[in-house]
Amino acid sequence: MEKKETTSPVHSGNNTVRRAVKYVVWILVILFLTNPGLIPFLPASAKATLTGAVSSLLGDMTRVSSVLRFDWVAVIQLLIMILVLRLVHLVLAEILTRCNPKSGRVSTLMTLFRSAQSYVLVLVGIFWGLSILGVDVATMLAGVGVVALVLGFGAESLIADVVTGIFMIFENEYNVGDVIEVGGFRGTVDSIGIRTTCLRDGGDNIKVLNNSDIRNLTNLSQRGSTAVCDLPIPYEADLKAARKALEEDLLPAFVENHNEIFHEVPTLLGVQQLADSAVVLRIVATVNENDRFAAERWLREDLKTGMERYGMGCPYNRIVVERG
Repeated sequence: MEKKETTSPVHSGNNTVRRAVKYVVWILVILFLTNPGLIPFLPASAKATLTGAVSSLLGDMTRVSSVLRFDWVAVIQLLIMILVLRLVHLVLAEILTRCNPKSGRVSTLMTLFRSAQSYVLVLVGIFWGLSILGVDVATMLAGVGVVALVLGFGAESLIADVVTGIFMIFENEYNVGDVIEVGGFRGTVDSIGIRTTCLRDGGDNIKVLNNSDIRNLTNLSQRGSTAVCDLPIPYEADLKAARKALEEDLLPAFVENHNEIFHEVPTLLGVQQLADSAVVLRIVATVNENDRFAAERWLREDLKTGMERYGMGCPYNRIVVERG
């Protein structure tokens, strides 16, 4: 039985506290480097000495405070901002975890939203933090056009991934849970993000593909797949009796014995090959792509056992030695 790893609320809470402490430490380090005079419990002479030492090592860091509003009030506002964004992230993650989608389309939209909300929260945090520090965000956004043009050439592949991912979602080319084949790799779609798609193969290995690299894919789950079984019977066997045994007994039994895989009776197509030592009959069944290999294994096993009951065991090559 597969074991699922779960994260307890206590463990998640401890991680949140560690992250908050790390953020506080970094903010305090930056604050004290740019404004050594704000360090509490130090005499004025020690603060002046520390300011001179920092200036000799790193230059006049106090000039940062003339551009950015960096004081204790800003620090408290930044901490509140981080806690609010973290709370929003945890609430959204809990909502998505509790949702139980019943279709691949809904699962796809959920994984896309899970990926997008992280990017959105980061952007909101950046602009919110800059506004707290006194940066005129509106003026900065007015100049983003030129910066975006410059960065666009360097991030061409990233933009292509995002745009391709959006078009794939709206065109419904594949969803979470579908089995697709891309570049010779066959796997189940595990998640679809803004930039990447994750496929899981039969060995439980994860392959991460950039959305812009997914070309000429084959969606094996849009329609039912065909499980194929070639059944050899001896030349001595009565072909009509074999057909009757299959169509009236053995094939209908699959729907009853393996109803989780076979939802309709497999079909006997007829003689596929006249081999050296056997007449090969071909049986096909329409199943889900995820069940195709399991269906073929059950067909081989049950048909071999069933035909042996009718005295038509699978033939095999034999070596006859005659002594003169």
